[in-house]
Amino acid sequence: MSESTTKHLTTRDIILTGILLAAGAVIRMFFPKLPVTPNFIIAMYCLAILLVRPGLVQALAIGIVAAILSQLTSGSPVPFLNFVSEPIGCLACYLLSRPRYRVPIAGYSLKPALVTFLSTLASGVTFVLILSFILMSQGKGAKYVMILSVVVPTAIANTVITQLAYEPLRRVLRLKDPDVAS
Repeated sequence: MSESTTKHLTTRDIILTGILLAAGAVIRMFFPKLPVTPNFIIAMYCLAILLVRPGLVQALAIGIVAAILSQLTSGSPVPFLNFVSEPIGCLACYLLSRPRYRVPIAGYSLKPALVTFLSTLASGVTFVLILSFILMSQGKGAKYVMILSVVVPTAIANTVITQLAYEPLRRVLRLKDPDVAS
């Protein structure tokens, strides 16, 4: 097996990931339901993956845990869709965070923003497409197809959250920037 699929997370990595996912779930439960609400669980798993750089298996495990937490806090008319959409979002985040690159503006990398935006789109579009297919097959999908219009604003909101939190958390935790050559 390659190093990228078998990386061992430290206890600190596991605790940080757990705290971020739990915080995302709690915030999601108590955040007011607005027409466009950030998906704090997605924002937090993107932040966790960007900070701890797990292997593929661990990233997918983060997706399963995120799906469980999303299921507990979701008002979806079709249960268990998160068990497809969240691992896909984590897979996208894993794949996008692996290569070394920076998207610098004013000395800061916008890589967390880019990774989060695309990962949220991957998760959200997967969720909405499956939901729409199921509901349309039951003859009640027409009104739900418009749910897709919520995915992009949610991705933007998640992007802002993750970008603002990434650098301060990285510095407080004294984590090396993996995209800067040592």
